[in-house]
Amino acid sequence: MKTLKKIYLTMTIFLFTITNFNLGYAEVPDGMVLVPAGDGLEAFYMDKYEVTNRQFKAFLDANPLWQQDKALISLVGDSYLSGWKNNMYPKGRADHPVCGMSWFAAKAYAEWVGKDLPTQAQWERAARGLIKKKYPWGNDDPKNRANFGRYTERVSFRIPPTKKVGSYQPNDFGLYDMIGNVDEWCLDRLDANDIHGRYHRTRGGSWFEEADELDIATVSQHPAADGIGTLGFRCVSKVNGENSVNLVSDMSYWLYEQILGGYDSAIYSVSKGFKPKRELEYAFDDTVKYYTGQNRSFEHELIRVYREVKTEQFPDVQTEDIRIDREFTLLLWVIYLEVHFEHFEKSEHDQLQLFKKSIIEKSKEGLIAEDGNNWQ
Repeated sequence: MKTLKKIYLTMTIFLFTITNFNLGYAEVPDGMVLVPAGDGLEAFYMDKYEVTNRQFKAFLDANPLWQQDKALISLVGDSYLSGWKNNMYPKGRADHPVCGMSWFAAKAYAEWVGKDLPTQAQWERAARGLIKKKYPWGNDDPKNRANFGRYTERVSFRIPPTKKVGSYQPNDFGLYDMIGNVDEWCLDRLDANDIHGRYHRTRGGSWFEEADELDIATVSQHPAADGIGTLGFRCVSKVNGENSVNLVSDMSYWLYEQILGGYDSAIYSVSKGFKPKRELEYAFDDTVKYYTGQNRSFEHELIRVYREVKTEQFPDVQTEDIRIDREFTLLLWVIYLEVHFEHFEKSEHDQLQLFKKSIIEKSKEGLIAEDGNNWQ
């Protein structure tokens, strides 16, 4: 019976490969597999393996913004790459899945390689393959088919008990480790209006979960800036079309929302008498520092540049007439952070010049009102 089942599976994969070839999908990108159209989805490519330490190291070398000593804790979390030292992964683990990943870091890598994170629908279609059972291999127990149930009191989340990618048999699409090893980030946000913060879905479970938590249908969620040792990812790419929203703008506006929320929380605490009024400015300082990496005093430079632009555009306007409120100042931070993330390697002086250029462009596009008090 097992022999017949193996023959059937081999024939299924063979027919799947031939069908893909006849449909014109022969040029599959290196390291990816084709997931054909179905379940209401267009065809797409998915990484054969979870992204490895070796691959993420190449990303760090090319993108200092995401290196351990430079990445914003507000975007990557306290446990980001915690088992690494000086931006180098632990010895002997080059081909293990990278873990300790925040959603933002995973998305940044995906964009760098010209790919994206999978939606939940894409992930589930890819994981189920052609057989559409409880697990990628069918309904049989996951023992000896996935890396799971490895947690003990002695296990370290800094260097977790992952296994080299591809250590188990693939599903019938040729995808490895869709269950276990590391929990994989998806593009989907839990709830855009969730008052508890920004969460994104994860799928597949990890080395931490037990067997009853591993089936394909199980869905988890984590804060976008979480980087614990169970979280990793793999990428997808569309056969035709572009990938999702640019991460730079997404991060900048998210940080703006966090700072504004921090300000509101501090103001509320003072208004209710939980904190003395004298601590309000200190709370503002700490909030800006945490979310931008800059001292709050730097916003005086942003305001100076903005006023410089407006007086150049409108000679009759006096600098003191350009009123800047707290919320508008935070929106100047958004523009600056977009520049900072895009041009991290440039000096602060050069970044301010690019910030000025961006202010001019947004003014011409009507995104900033002429009186300097409104954001359109």
